[in-house]
Amino acid sequence: MISEVYVIKGTDPAEMSYQAIEKVFREDAAGKSVLLKVNTGFKGPAASGLCTHPEVVRGLVRFFIERNVGRLYVGDSSIIGTDSLEALKSAGIYDVCIQEGARCVSLDDFGMQEISIPDSVMVDSLKFSKLPFQADILISVPVIKTHMYAGATLGIKNLKGCMYQKDKTRLHRIHRDPPDRSKGKCLDYGIMDLAKVCYPDYTVADGFIAMEGFGPSGGTPVNLGVVVASNNAVANDLVCIRLMGMEFDAVPHISLVKEDKGFDLKDLRVYPEKYMDYSRKFVLATEHDLHQSYSNPKVVDKGACSACHAAMVQFFRYYHHEYADGHQITVGIGRDLKSGDLHGGHVVIVGNCTARHSKDFPFCRGCPPVPSQIARTINERKTK
Repeated sequence: MISEVYVIKGTDPAEMSYQAIEKVFREDAAGKSVLLKVNTGFKGPAASGLCTHPEVVRGLVRFFIERNVGRLYVGDSSIIGTDSLEALKSAGIYDVCIQEGARCVSLDDFGMQEISIPDSVMVDSLKFSKLPFQADILISVPVIKTHMYAGATLGIKNLKGCMYQKDKTRLHRIHRDPPDRSKGKCLDYGIMDLAKVCYPDYTVADGFIAMEGFGPSGGTPVNLGVVVASNNAVANDLVCIRLMGMEFDAVPHISLVKEDKGFDLKDLRVYPEKYMDYSRKFVLATEHDLHQSYSNPKVVDKGACSACHAAMVQFFRYYHHEYADGHQITVGIGRDLKSGDLHGGHVVIVGNCTARHSKDFPFCRGCPPVPSQIARTINERKTK
C-alpha cells in the first residue's frame, strides 16, 4: 500500500500544520473524539525546540474544530517530576487551547489500563493512560529531535508519553538480552513492542524549530522550518530522519517498527519530490559521544529514566569543565544500581531512586535531580 508523506515548508507554523493535516486527513471527523498527543515531556519555553510549537498546535486545532469533532483533546504525560499541565502551559500550548476551543489535558488524569503486548519481545504488557485508547482518532505531534539513547525521537517514540506515570521508565529497565544487538538495544525493541499496541492514526511532526545535539532536552534549536505529515507513522519518521541528514536505516527503533509493520520503502511517496532541499545535517547525540566528550565524572547508569538522563546532560553541559582535569569521580544513577557498581574515585549517587544507598555514599536527592545540586554534592564529597 502506498504511503504518502507531505513536507510543508514555510514561515507560519499554524498555516503549515493546517495545510499538512489537510493533505493527509481524508475521513469524516464530525462527532468523533480526537487526541493531539503533543511533546511536552519536559518543561521549557515555547518555540525552543524542546516542546511542540504552540502555533503548530493552533493550526491542527483549527482544522479539527472546523470539521465539527465531538471532543478535541490536546495533551501529554511529562517525565517523572514534571507537572504535565505546567509543561503544557510553559510551552504555550495551554493558552492556544483556551483561545481556540480545545481541551488541554494531562493524560494521567484519565486513569490507567494495562495492555498485553501480542508477540512481545521485551515486555509482556505496559500501563497506559486510558485516553489514547478512548479517542476515536490519535494523532502524534512530536518535535523533530535527536535523542541521546534512541537516536531520534519522532512520531512513533512520541507515544511513549502515553504510558502511565512511572511506567514510562520500564523501557529503560529491561532485564533481557535483545534478540539481535546488531538491530538495536533493549530500548529499541521495547519501543517496537509499544508500537504494537499504541500507534498513531496520523503523525504531524513539528520541524519548524527542531533540536539537534544532546536531545531530547539538552540540545540546540534548529530552524528547519518544516512540518511533516502522513497517515503512516513509519513513513513519516523515515522522512524526518532523512531531513535530519540521516539514512533511512540510521535509527534502530524505527527500523524495527518498519520491519514489524511490514513497511517497504518502495511504497513511500514524498511530496515535494525534492524535499531533501529542505534538509540539513543534524549534530547527533549518542551515549558514546557523551562519554567521549566528558570523561570525568564517569556515569554508572543502571535503569535510570529519561528524567535523570536529561539532568545529567545539563550537568555536563554547565559543570564539566570543573572536573575535566581533576580526581576521578563516579556518579551512580538508576533504580537498579547496586553497591558493587559503585567504585572509582569519589563516588556520589543521584536521584531519589538511588536513596537506598544514601547511608554508604553522598546522595543528591531529586526526581529529577537539579544539575546545580549534583555539582554541589560532588564538591561537598571532594572536600571531605
